[in-house]
Amino acid sequence: MGNVAIYCRVSTQQQSTDRQLEELTKLAAEKGLTVAKQNIYVDVISGFKKGEVRPAFSEMLQGIEKGEINYILFSEFSRLARNATELLEQISYFKEKNVTVYFQKQNITVNNDNNNIGNTILLHVLAVMSSYEIELFAERSLSGKITKVQAGGGAGDEHAYGYKNVNKKITINEEEAGTVYIIFKMYAEGISTINIADYLNANNIPSPYVARTKQFIENRKKKGLEEKEYKFDVEKLKWRASTISRMLSNRLYTGERNITFYKPDPTNTFPTWKRSDREIIYNYNEKSENLRIISDELFEIVQDRLSKAKYNKNNAIKHNNLLKSKLKCGECGGNFSVGNSNAKSTGDLTKRTYKCYGIISRKDKQRTCETGSEIRQTRLDGLVVHYSLKMFAQLSIDNINKDKMQQLKQEIEQLNTIVAAKKDERAEVENNYKTALKRLMKVNNAIVEELIAEETDKYNKSIAALNKAISKIEKDIVTKNILLVKLQKMQDTYVNLYNKMQEIRANKELVKEMIDEYIDVIQVFRIDKNWNLIIIKYSNNVELWGTIKAARYKKDEMFFDEITCKNGIEYISWCIDNTEHCFSYNKDTHTIIYDGNSKFELYKDFQVGEYTYQQFNDLLVRTENLNSYPLYNFE
Repeated sequence: MGNVAIYCRVSTQQQSTDRQLEELTKLAAEKGLTVAKQNIYVDVISGFKKGEVRPAFSEMLQGIEKGEINYILFSEFSRLARNATELLEQISYFKEKNVTVYFQKQNITVNNDNNNIGNTILLHVLAVMSSYEIELFAERSLSGKITKVQAGGGAGDEHAYGYKNVNKKITINEEEAGTVYIIFKMYAEGISTINIADYLNANNIPSPYVARTKQFIENRKKKGLEEKEYKFDVEKLKWRASTISRMLSNRLYTGERNITFYKPDPTNTFPTWKRSDREIIYNYNEKSENLRIISDELFEIVQDRLSKAKYNKNNAIKHNNLLKSKLKCGECGGNFSVGNSNAKSTGDLTKRTYKCYGIISRKDKQRTCETGSEIRQTRLDGLVVHYSLKMFAQLSIDNINKDKMQQLKQEIEQLNTIVAAKKDERAEVENNYKTALKRLMKVNNAIVEELIAEETDKYNKSIAALNKAISKIEKDIVTKNILLVKLQKMQDTYVNLYNKMQEIRANKELVKEMIDEYIDVIQVFRIDKNWNLIIIKYSNNVELWGTIKAARYKKDEMFFDEITCKNGIEYISWCIDNTEHCFSYNKDTHTIIYDGNSKFELYKDFQVGEYTYQQFNDLLVRTENLNSYPLYNFE
């Protein structure tokens, strides 16, 4: 017999081709066939994939085309193909190339002998039967998976970070569950996935890849499989922002398991995620408190932020804004997004707006707020900045400074820890690179130059990425240190901010810092068809109320006086100091209630009672308590 080949295939790394190879090698010896080592082809890949994408199979086909192979041994039909059509097509190719093939399980030899009609008929019958067996096996396998899930295990949930497999049942991994809670809590508090990953890495918390890879290695040992070589150091696998993003969307952490089983289709060569109109066999949905790591409330807060981040990511990157993180819709309790308005109006510097996220309606999101507002950024920024500067000028912030300074010091300390960890990582990369160069320099070979180039390229990319990360964090540290110095100076020698209002207003960086530091939340209510009530709550319990028109701007809302309007045209607004909390707003009736307990001289003529918007506005006009604000362009 001429050049003989053996082809073996298994579907996954957990399976072994040793049995196939041993049996086929023994068979070749019994038949008096000699198989050269280079003619043994082994693939670890699904048989559902066509032969062209199987590396070893493709290499064998090249040998056939060159005339180097004319006899092939297979253990069974399924090692060559998973359906009758592909199997017969492949055998037809072998016959055309004058290659004889033998299938051990079916005990059938196929060649280009056209006179052997019986063998040809048998081949077709066996091919169909083999294809049927595969479909039957897939259905039985699916049934077993469903039973396993119903019993509390399977479906891959046990591999999720925070869980483990105990006696074939998924259960909480207590060592990892604490980290899961930290991740959700940090994200809910506004910390980015990148910074969360840096925090976990800086505190040497093992990433999911470390634990799962170690478990995979241990499982292979238990099964007696050969140890798999990795191109990376398992112990040095880091947390990634993408990993954290996937975790934040996993409802399993609330104890909810939702698994869909589809009818198997072994003949379909497309990946399952590319298939459409798949027939659903069974839906498993169960809520188990035994698997809960986080509360439903925390999970929904995180989902809300994820959804808004996805919708708002381009606007947030392209357009800086002053107040988005502080805004809350008083009507629905939701956050605000940023975008462009299609409406035309006079006086505005840009079309940029703040919009209640609840009034946004898209294919993937229904409107959830019927009375939410959309306000031009320059107007809301103008009102908040103008009123805040007056507040800063009138009130001592000594006590606030102490708290904020302490918080800044803690944040700077945390960032320094992350930087130190990044620098250690950079030093390790540099040492590994130097060690690799020393090793390669000892060999005088042309291939070595190529290896050195590869190591250098990998080193440069790693160092560039680490330097970029370190630079970003160090800039953040510098920014916080600058603010800390400003607060310390303010603490040591209190400055009358009123005299510096114009100076502060002109410094947008300082304005942003002050807004971030001293404002807790800005609530927006639709008090009237044409007006929004703006309630600014500060971290020192000060509360100021203002109003912004919701409809198209009118000339009678604007005024200009050279003496008082230092920043151009201003817009009339309420300016209520509600630090005493003697005023309250009822969003259901759209009315303001005054309890009469104010000690401010401004409100001495106010009568106790409940007021509509128009009644309260008339009262402010009569008592000359209206104020005004100029536009402010933060971008």
